[in-house]
Amino acid sequence: MQKIKSLMTRQGLKSPPESFSDLGAIESLRVPGKEEFRELREQPSDPQAEQELINSIEQVYFSTDSFDIVKYELEKLPPVLNLQELEEYRDKLKQQQAAVSKKVADLILEKQPAYVKELERVTSLQTGLQLAAVICTNGRRHLNIAKEGFTQASLGLLANQRKRQLLIGLLKSLRTIKTLQRTDVRLSEMLEEEDYPGAIQLCLECQKAASTFKHYSCISELNSKLQDTLEQIEEQLDVALSKICKNFDVNHYTKVQQAYRLLGKTQTAMDQLHMHFTQAIHNTVFQVVLGYVELCAGNTDTKFQKLQYKDLCTHVTPDSYIPCLADLCKALWEVMLSYYRTMEWHEKHDNEDTTSASEGSNMMGAEETSFDRGYIKKKLEHGLTRIWQLESTGLGLSSSRLRTTLNRIQESLIDLEVSADSAATLTAAEERKEKVPSPHLSHLVVLTSGDTLYGLAERVVATESLVFLAEQFEFLQPHLDAVMPAVKKPFLQQFYSQTVSTASELRKPIYWIVAGKAIDYEQMLLLMANVKWDVKEIMSQHNIYVDTLLKEFEQFNMRLNEVSKRVRIPLPVSNILWEHCIRLANRTIVEGYANVKKCSNEGRALMQLDFQQFLMKLEKLTDIRPIPDKEFVETYIKAYYLTENDMERWIKEHREYSTKQLTNLVNVCLGSHINKKARQKLLSAIDDIDRPKR
Repeated sequence: MQKIKSLMTRQGLKSPPESFSDLGAIESLRVPGKEEFRELREQPSDPQAEQELINSIEQVYFSTDSFDIVKYELEKLPPVLNLQELEEYRDKLKQQQAAVSKKVADLILEKQPAYVKELERVTSLQTGLQLAAVICTNGRRHLNIAKEGFTQASLGLLANQRKRQLLIGLLKSLRTIKTLQRTDVRLSEMLEEEDYPGAIQLCLECQKAASTFKHYSCISELNSKLQDTLEQIEEQLDVALSKICKNFDVNHYTKVQQAYRLLGKTQTAMDQLHMHFTQAIHNTVFQVVLGYVELCAGNTDTKFQKLQYKDLCTHVTPDSYIPCLADLCKALWEVMLSYYRTMEWHEKHDNEDTTSASEGSNMMGAEETSFDRGYIKKKLEHGLTRIWQLESTGLGLSSSRLRTTLNRIQESLIDLEVSADSAATLTAAEERKEKVPSPHLSHLVVLTSGDTLYGLAERVVATESLVFLAEQFEFLQPHLDAVMPAVKKPFLQQFYSQTVSTASELRKPIYWIVAGKAIDYEQMLLLMANVKWDVKEIMSQHNIYVDTLLKEFEQFNMRLNEVSKRVRIPLPVSNILWEHCIRLANRTIVEGYANVKKCSNEGRALMQLDFQQFLMKLEKLTDIRPIPDKEFVETYIKAYYLTENDMERWIKEHREYSTKQLTNLVNVCLGSHINKKARQKLLSAIDDIDRPKR
């Protein structure tokens, strides 16, 4: 069939296309008439003979379209032409053409109905497409009219309304943020008015509001600021609580207790109060005895201030014994009067709380309140005797929270009473069952040897084991919280917030003892006292006490490495030890400068040279950055160059220096370029700062 089509094409005939996708070809196709087809079909034929004729056609006639039939036939002609042979060959070609034409005619007639039907379908499809194009064009035109006349305006109104609603919401948020930003001013005013409950309530409400707008960067910063403010309020609350110990005021104490209740820290408040009563007793008796000792000594020697209370009492003369004892009793009576009034306040308010709790329906809150009341009552009763026996332990660096925790553990878990009296009450016996004996240090542990850094290995094992145990409790908290009954969850939270979280704070006071003994600070003071500071020319060589101090640090580093061979020293422990030693050294340097009797401009420059040399060599020994208390020394040295007015402001701003250090700065360093009246004015300013401390 394909051969016939190819041959038909060469002869100028066309067959109906098998695909009607090309409409142009369909329109230009000339379809043979029915008469022509009928004439071809009516001719007598022998199908077998016709097929033989078609098969006899040379294969080359069915090759590509570029084949030239005429040229091919001309090239086949012999050199000598024979007319008869040519006519016979022509007749043969005509017969072959007739056979192919008839075969094609048969095929066309066979496909004619389908062809006509498909052509009609294509024509109908073309008409439909033209109608659809007209409809789409009209539709687009009408849509454009609707868009311009209705849709754009309506959607614009909706968009503007939505934008308006968003802007209204944003305006409300901005007003709330503005109010939150101004909260710190109001909080400061309330703290000045000692309205602690109102300040805490406002701060908690602001924190709740801030959490709603935490996606704003300014609010996230404000949230952290509010948290800092809340911590500051707690610190001021602690100061306000300490005032109760010497001068109990009902209104003042009521505000403080309400504030602690809002914070959910009524038990913490009671622990803190006992610590303050202990501190108040210690400070009161020490100041009374110190006053009589200095009065009897007849001079202002400050060595008595460094004595322990027991040693100070040995300096009381027989003549002043009775007056001193009388004043002690008066001072302590004032403290105990405040304690008694505190107990009265709690008895009164506990009765009110009991009545309100019985009328309420919150069983969980009532149980928690009942537990708090029981804890406070027990604490106040035990405190009548315990506050006299506390020794407010070398924990000078410990936070008030840590001291409170240790006091609570000692009172609730440590059995300090060893009694052989079998007639003890049943209640006391039951209470002691829940306690453990007071721990004792093994005689194998040596804490006095400098070679072992005063038992550093044992201190590390003890302290870091406790810190590790606290960390494991932190990991267990979600699981314990999930299985703990709701009634006991407040106790679990209190255990974590007041006990577990304070474990790491033990590091500083424990390792402070090692740092205080590892370096010979007293030797450095003696060496500094021998330095001549009133030199007349600028020195280029630092003093020998710097080298001595650096050797002490090198020896400390070697001992620390030796201890680490026995027990691994964690990095936080190493950093704390270095920080303590450097801080103590810098404080000692300032104390040494404060002992100077005479000093010139060149001497002050020498101090700066010594300290820079110390820093340069010290930074090679440790990775601690920045160097602790570096500014403490540099600021003290630079204060020499201040004028009178600047110095008075500087003294009021730098309360971290002791009275002795400030006084020496005025008398020795500034005495050369200020008059007596100005010096007296500065000394008065120092005295005003020191008076609240006393």
